[in-house]
Amino acid sequence: MAGEFVAVPGWFSAQNQDCGIAIADLTGGDGRDVLVFMVDGPPGQNGGYYRVGTGLNTTGGVADWGPWQTVPEWWGWENQGAGIAVADLSGTGRPDLVVFLVDNPEGQNQGYFRVGRDLAADGAVTGGWTAWQQIPDWYGWENQGADICLTRIDGQPVLVVLTVDNPGGQNSGQFRLAKGLTADGEVAEWTPWVAVPEWYGWENQGAGMTVADLDGDGRPELIVFAVDNPQQVNAGVYTIGWGLDGSGHCVDGWSGWSAVPGWGFIENQGAAITVLPGAAGDPELVVCTIDHTPDGNAGYVRVVELDTGLMHAAHMGVWRILDFGTEINPVHAALLHPGDVVFFAGSGNDPDRHHAHEFRTRVWHYPNPGLDAPATPIDMFCTGHAFLADGRLLAVGGTGQYDPFYGLRDALIFDPAAGAWNAVADMEFGRWYPSLVTLPDGRVVAVSGLGTDGYLAVTPELFDPATETWSQLPVPGPIPMYGHLLLLEDGRIFYSGGQYGGNNGMRPSVWDPATGAATEVPGLVDPGSRNQSASVLLPPAQDQRVMLLGGGGYDMHSPAPALSDTRIVDLKAANPAYRPGPPMEHPRMHVCAVVLPDRTVLAAGGSGMEEMAHAAPPHAEIFDPATETWMHTGPQRIPRLYHSVAVLTPDGKVITAGSNPMRKTEELRIEMFWPPYLFRGARPELELSAEVATYGDTITATTSAALREASLLRPGSTTHSCDNDQRLIDLPFTVTAPDAITLTMPSNPALAPPGWYLVVVVDTDGVPSAGRWIRLTPP
Repeated sequence: MAGEFVAVPGWFSAQNQDCGIAIADLTGGDGRDVLVFMVDGPPGQNGGYYRVGTGLNTTGGVADWGPWQTVPEWWGWENQGAGIAVADLSGTGRPDLVVFLVDNPEGQNQGYFRVGRDLAADGAVTGGWTAWQQIPDWYGWENQGADICLTRIDGQPVLVVLTVDNPGGQNSGQFRLAKGLTADGEVAEWTPWVAVPEWYGWENQGAGMTVADLDGDGRPELIVFAVDNPQQVNAGVYTIGWGLDGSGHCVDGWSGWSAVPGWGFIENQGAAITVLPGAAGDPELVVCTIDHTPDGNAGYVRVVELDTGLMHAAHMGVWRILDFGTEINPVHAALLHPGDVVFFAGSGNDPDRHHAHEFRTRVWHYPNPGLDAPATPIDMFCTGHAFLADGRLLAVGGTGQYDPFYGLRDALIFDPAAGAWNAVADMEFGRWYPSLVTLPDGRVVAVSGLGTDGYLAVTPELFDPATETWSQLPVPGPIPMYGHLLLLEDGRIFYSGGQYGGNNGMRPSVWDPATGAATEVPGLVDPGSRNQSASVLLPPAQDQRVMLLGGGGYDMHSPAPALSDTRIVDLKAANPAYRPGPPMEHPRMHVCAVVLPDRTVLAAGGSGMEEMAHAAPPHAEIFDPATETWMHTGPQRIPRLYHSVAVLTPDGKVITAGSNPMRKTEELRIEMFWPPYLFRGARPELELSAEVATYGDTITATTSAALREASLLRPGSTTHSCDNDQRLIDLPFTVTAPDAITLTMPSNPALAPPGWYLVVVVDTDGVPSAGRWIRLTPP
């Protein structure tokens, strides 16, 4: 249980320059011996001291304290951070003590550590001390806290180093790994420094760090702590980085900051944390800090409940920010086979980049941190895109000129295997903000967009991948820019009434691309307020139901509010017409809709008013087509406005990125959504017997659970709230053995256009498997 701050007796320093805390089994008891450490800062040479307390309990009390012991050959007259960590590095069965400090000379700061081998029960170092080891490439000329912790990753000891940099503005916390640490202080490899997202504070008075496996997946989580020093009472806060791995990143993202209640200190001179082992229920956090008052200093220890954010995860999911970003304004995004994510921007809504020919693409080898930067031959800002049958991504149009905007005639194909863009034949018409749709035979229709003269290109064009040539199609009407176009099971295309900007007088309609004939679908209210709404073919695609959700005024300069309204149409009906759907909890334009593998739909991001972050909803929402009800998720921390994207990953998470409410204001952070089904127990396993199947074919698969359903999911390809690619198709299956099923592929290529898909099974508890890739091809 949580306790109050408990004073460390015999605190002798009037000026401190950080503290540390570690828990170890020194006495052969319950593993709750605590080591408390301080840096004394008298006039002259500093000193490092530690003492051992036995029997730490859950209220922060200690049964008995040993004497203060000196760290020999202390380094520095001025320190700006220090810490300790304990683990058996030498393999003797006795813990070793690692001591760390930040030296603050007149120039660049520097971090050092040393190892005291084989701690006795009273904390004495019996195996000698190593020399001080310099930490390479130290971060910061001015630091305001630092710490270390020890863990094991990939079977080897790892020292994690944290420092707080104090530049002229906002502080930042940076960490790195020393992999393969030995008892002699040798390090096999140092990873690069990684920034802790959303660092807390412009002025810090201490920082701490520890590790623990909080979700039971065998990987450590990194808990980072900071003392914020505003003008009033200080605050102690912490964040959790999930899934620390050998890359030096927390690859599962970071939780938001949580406060330690009742902090109450005005001035602190250091802080540190560790985790209390063996506690019932959720793990508990042990906090050490130094209170600095005019009457002298005092060290305190407190045990507090650790908020992991997992309590409601099975109902609302969780959002986590990654510790690396997109590097570019991610105007366009697509999930590629076999799992990479491509972001591309061209000039990214920046005329200076356009004139300088700075056109950019990034490829993320999900989920590994870091991005590749392939060449981008033209300004692909505001292209249209769709997948070809072989998994390559066709992107057409782009920006020929800013203000006024003229479109490009160019067409390019991104090859995931080569990681490169390749040019194909130009279109007849330029297109800026076009829409693309893949047809049942694998050819692709390009529609709308501003031409090379700045006027709307009303003539559709058809791309044939076999010949890499274009031909023209009959005109269905002035389909608007980024019109939401969904392929139907009879081969026709449905324009839902959603788009970017105004609708040019077009109403929702079913369009035959072969003849140009368009049949209006009535019932859409507020058709002029569907700018940057979202449209989705509700799962499963066999039902042929489409939902249009949200949207705002057609004029970007108008302060008209967005809609929370939704409309649903059954396109299998004899006379299809929109009817009211359940409204969302929040009005949204700039909204992205993502079909999830459990056959629900995520509505993420957006704002209650055009490009207004203050009107952004605090939560995303999930729609259940079976019950036609909405529920909200856990808090989404980053507002996602104009030029934001959302894409489903093969493991069932959702990537959200981007936001560009005005030029040169670019949101580069990535926030991942972990849907509720990822916290409802073990996921079913799935292995396919083949990676290629033809229409109507059957394939066998092994699985580990009783199943509710199986599905094909076409990967997303999204921009400007428009994703014409994504869809989920029901896969009939037969159970042939306790661990085997037979899946029947769809026979209709209009229902599932040729290309790469993810096969997913969902168990009877509603938990989906990770997706397995399969390519659907004609016989």
